[in-house]
Amino acid sequence: MPRERAALEVLVTTPHGAPVQGASVRVLGPRGAAVAEEFAPGWSRVVLPRRGDYELIVEPGASPFELRSLRTTLFLTPGKCGSVLAAMSGLEGVRSRVERVDCAEGRVTAHVVLDYVWFSHIGYPPTLGNRVDMLVDGEDGWRAVAEALLDARRSIRVTTWVYEPELELLRPHPLAEPEDREAYTIQRILESRAQASVTVQLLLWKPPLLPIPGDARRVALTEGDGFEVLTEKNPTERPLFDERHALGNRLLGEMQIGSFHQKTVVVDGRIGFCGGMNMRQNDWDTRHHRLFEPSRCRFSRSSSFRARVKEGLCAADHPPRHDFVARIEGPSVAHLEENFRERWNRLLERGAPNAERSTYVPAPEPAVLPEAPGRSAVQVVRTMPAPNAERGILDVYLRAVAAARRLIYIEDQYFRSTYVSEAIAEAARKNPRLSVLVITSEAQANHPLIGAWSHACFERIREAIPDFELYSLRCAGRDGRGKRRVQEVDLHGKLLLVDDAFVTVGSCNVNDRGFEYEGECNVAIVDPAFVATLRLGLFRDYLGGDPRLGKDIERDVAIFREHAARNAEGLPDGDPHPYVVPFAPRPRRSQIFGRSVF
Repeated sequence: MPRERAALEVLVTTPHGAPVQGASVRVLGPRGAAVAEEFAPGWSRVVLPRRGDYELIVEPGASPFELRSLRTTLFLTPGKCGSVLAAMSGLEGVRSRVERVDCAEGRVTAHVVLDYVWFSHIGYPPTLGNRVDMLVDGEDGWRAVAEALLDARRSIRVTTWVYEPELELLRPHPLAEPEDREAYTIQRILESRAQASVTVQLLLWKPPLLPIPGDARRVALTEGDGFEVLTEKNPTERPLFDERHALGNRLLGEMQIGSFHQKTVVVDGRIGFCGGMNMRQNDWDTRHHRLFEPSRCRFSRSSSFRARVKEGLCAADHPPRHDFVARIEGPSVAHLEENFRERWNRLLERGAPNAERSTYVPAPEPAVLPEAPGRSAVQVVRTMPAPNAERGILDVYLRAVAAARRLIYIEDQYFRSTYVSEAIAEAARKNPRLSVLVITSEAQANHPLIGAWSHACFERIREAIPDFELYSLRCAGRDGRGKRRVQEVDLHGKLLLVDDAFVTVGSCNVNDRGFEYEGECNVAIVDPAFVATLRLGLFRDYLGGDPRLGKDIERDVAIFREHAARNAEGLPDGDPHPYVVPFAPRPRRSQIFGRSVF
């Protein structure tokens, strides 16, 4: 009886279906190993000497995306394909796997999906060849946005949470009167581009009971001015109180508490911005976070008031503010625009207010891609409410924390996510050498009404890392009378950085609300040289440019903690600079609100 032979073809793809070229495919059977030969991108073929049980080993090789390998078993039986035992995953049921096996004309085809290490299988696929600039704080961030807006030729598409037309994107003359600074406001810049035949589309969250600002409403109601404005509600409902206060929930029922929190700008479909800064007057500061900064005054403030601030005789209207925005060129910009197009066109189809004076965003035409402008792998990830629910940002956070080997570094306005704190505790239990640094708002963590979840998450990590601390960011300076003043920096950033290899930034805070149902948008970036430079720059900002920095991650973390411990005893020496101080959130007697409310 002739020995049966089986031709096995293996198609290896990413979770988004892109072929993994150069993957290594081997099968181990009773007669040893057989190595498959690649005959097309993602396709390999091997002839097995007989039917039976084989171990299939697939490794991604030099894939530009970091992918997980696969080791599983194939059962090949005569006359049919048999069954497949694929690897199981601890992350929402997704990991490298054999998705299916087809059998036709004596040929067996195994469809293998290699899971991402850093990126999510949810939503848009990651792309290669992006150029990313991480802009720290409003001076650099809004300057880059203004430059792109002023250079726009075809379209400007903006999403934001709160919009104040008086936001000054550029502040070259901080002591000037309002009328001399008006040309630098977001409203006037957008109007000027609309007058230059650029389509300007502004998409705002619609808060309950509140109208859109006057200037935005004026252009929204003006026919044919090229400046279109739509608003979108997020009708997500949640019980307001923690489960221990069930009576209040029974009396009030579920409350409509969702919002659209995304902050993106796309210019000509070519340049994209994604970050945490709102289009509000207070969302601006320099990277120095000087205590007496006249540019942090309200737009309406006179020259004389601003001069008093500069002299240290009175405080600016807004505290020092810290935030991030990523500027992107490359294929991922199309996904930022697709997010806008999806939301905007859906509102037009529903007949939202002002829809009759607005135009559809067309689907992009297939285009010949120019040479890749950069080297970063980037994925646009979202949280989206029902009915088109997405939790891609949470997926990315959990993957990054699980993949961490040396450092988890977080800067965030809030630190009260039960998901993230549990993931960090689990990662630390598995790897006691893992360093975890979290800079967050001390004022928010100690908030009398909503700080309880910050303390609960802090304590969860302390069970795994007994000396775990949080850090706040402060600045100091002398007022006009020579008295030393100290103020906490209003930390508004939303940044997670892991192992000098991965970073994500955007609108999503480390709270369960942002991971579950808010409309959020982040970018996840894998580029070790870029990420290491970013992290080192932040450390130098906060540690007074300590010359010892830059040797390796572990040494830099030790220097960070050394400075923080010394700052807890007194103000740092040298020129004023933002600095870190350790703290532990105060315990609260009860958790009044539910974990996903604030």
